[in-house]
Amino acid sequence: MRIKSVQAWWIRVPIEAARQHRSDFGQVTTFDAAILRIETDDGLVGWGEGKNAAGSAGSYGALVHMLNHEVGPQLVGRDPADIGVIWEMLYNGVRHDSAARGGHAMPQLARRGMSIAAISAVDIALWDILGKSLGVPVWRLLGGRKLDRMPAYASGGWAAADAIGEQLKSYIAKGGFRALKMRVGAMDGAAHISAGRVRAARQALGPDVELMVDAHGTYTVAEAKRFIHLVNDLDLAWFEEPIIADDKPGMAEVRASG
Repeated sequence: MRIKSVQAWWIRVPIEAARQHRSDFGQVTTFDAAILRIETDDGLVGWGEGKNAAGSAGSYGALVHMLNHEVGPQLVGRDPADIGVIWEMLYNGVRHDSAARGGHAMPQLARRGMSIAAISAVDIALWDILGKSLGVPVWRLLGGRKLDRMPAYASGGWAAADAIGEQLKSYIAKGGFRALKMRVGAMDGAAHISAGRVRAARQALGPDVELMVDAHGTYTVAEAKRFIHLVNDLDLAWFEEPIIADDKPGMAEVRASG
């Protein structure tokens, strides 16, 4: 079995005005993704998805072009079951042979952002093909079922302090969730404003609903530490991406402060 064709499209789905929200990404008016279709010479089709922006906050033109004109031609004729080999080839670029011989990564310069989004789409599609070729779901290929049921949480929570409680409680009413995640960070302008929104949320939800926060990596170390100090008594389950993920020492400093 060999890869016969690779094609990607930019899919844009409008979000009705009543369901739109504003965050640090601005007003998101559409749901966007690069959808990838990989077909093999025996007719199997795998589907993948790549994302490089939050909906209408960015363009998918470059990612789709990369998949169709740079990544796709490298895949045609290859065995789709060589998922790891293909991943390493795309990640290491022209040095992939040297990386394979050396036994360690030699990533190309553009190993982040757009390139990783493209690799992600390919990886998903190849796993889809492998599962279909073997007649088993991909979750079984990845290790099988660990639990019959797992808890889920609702994610959203962009409203101001005077409305955040009702917004989060609507998630409980619609889906029966007992854990909720809300947004904080640059969208609020200052750590104390985010903290005020979180305090209002906790007061509205009470102590029996798990509450998490996500700053999308928009705080500085100092701002994240101040935020932690301001919400220390609110029993948060976790604080997601307080600062940019690349700042490992800063992340450790934030973690140690709370």
